[in-house]
Amino acid sequence: MEILNFISGEYVASGNQKTFAKLSPFDNSELAQVSDSDAMDVIRCLQSSKKALTAFETSTVEQRVDILNKLAQYFEANSAEIAYQEALHQGLPQKFVLKYGVQASISVLRETARNLLMPLPEGRSVKATGLVGIITSWCLSLRLVTERLAPALAARNAVIIKVSEQSPITAKILGDAFKAIELPVGLVQVLNGGAEVAQIIAGHPGIRAITAAGKSSTMEAIAKAALPQMKKLQLSGGAKNAAIVLTDFDFKNRMSEILTPFLLGQGQMCWNTTRLFVLDSFAKEFNEELSNFLKTLKPLTSPEGDSIWTPLISKDRADILNLKIQFGVSEHGKFLAQTEGEISGNFVKPTFMVDLPNCSVMQQDELFAPLFLITSVKYQHESVKWTNTSYLGHSAIIWAPEEKFMKVADKLDVGLVTSNSWMTDVMSPVFGVKQSSFGITEMSWAGSFYSDVKKLTMVP
Repeated sequence: MEILNFISGEYVASGNQKTFAKLSPFDNSELAQVSDSDAMDVIRCLQSSKKALTAFETSTVEQRVDILNKLAQYFEANSAEIAYQEALHQGLPQKFVLKYGVQASISVLRETARNLLMPLPEGRSVKATGLVGIITSWCLSLRLVTERLAPALAARNAVIIKVSEQSPITAKILGDAFKAIELPVGLVQVLNGGAEVAQIIAGHPGIRAITAAGKSSTMEAIAKAALPQMKKLQLSGGAKNAAIVLTDFDFKNRMSEILTPFLLGQGQMCWNTTRLFVLDSFAKEFNEELSNFLKTLKPLTSPEGDSIWTPLISKDRADILNLKIQFGVSEHGKFLAQTEGEISGNFVKPTFMVDLPNCSVMQQDELFAPLFLITSVKYQHESVKWTNTSYLGHSAIIWAPEEKFMKVADKLDVGLVTSNSWMTDVMSPVFGVKQSSFGITEMSWAGSFYSDVKKLTMVP
């Protein structure tokens, strides 16, 4: 397969003719040769986007609603194939990508179309921000793009998208969709490539706003490129998500549910949990159940499977894991459990570590690897205290009876708390607190990120 850039309504190779190989997370076979963009490709996008923006600024509400609904219809009609392709390239189960990636994207498009038909508040006028850059990470990439693309188009912006080099298939999915619905030429451009292209997009003066999702170091680099020009920024960064298991919860029969947010994605996704707090009163029994569960776990060897043990997105992530494990040992961490048996490819044994000090670097920093930290606490309030010590605050899960949920949830410094389930909020983007997000985080098409908002005051 060849995956090209999508510029001016057509698939084109990068100007430098360079490519890179996208390998399967499942077996490291080559999935595609991908165009590797550079600065000249960004310039080509800008030239085309400016022409499209001039025409699109006069579009009617009905025309924009039609675009959003047609895009939703295309995704829905091709949902199974889209989910399979993203799952194959991202090393995830197809069912998971279908529900939390494709169907969530469809919901966002339709909800935005409905909101576009609602009248604006009195005394308020909006116009397009202009040219918006979207930069996303690889996990559930279509969803991350669509959550940002929908309000951008609703507000009459032109868009340049840089997809992750780990999920270039998203560029093809988007390009095929735009051609199928006959999107105005140049209105949305899609580039492949690495961090250098993201930096050029973030720093180019012709792009007025940057919305991005990825790990903290990537968001920091984007901010450094964009802030000197005082651009609008909307950054969703790192995560150090916690799971808290309280008393009177049936963890024996629900161990699979508790571990799914750890294992599915292998700690590489912003939605993954990497810390687990349990009470001393049942910690020994819990850890034994966890160890027994891991002994029966088999890896997900294809997108059609159901296992929650997924591969790493690329082979070099295994080296990162080994370094983090060594660092964890140096901080006095001890191994609790690993899966058993020989493994190959990008599959590494998920590792659970205990007895790390709560203020250690490992307890604070992003891991982006299948290294999970279990901490036993004497009292319920300690789990809140240690969860909140991290400088990141994306999300948390509480496994507990309903009456105990709110007591803990209200005190957690995170953007999303779920009760006895993972990723239940499939409609809305999640922006964390503290260093998990930065900038203008409102996602309304008529808000101050995707639109320039003007207050109107009339004196009789």
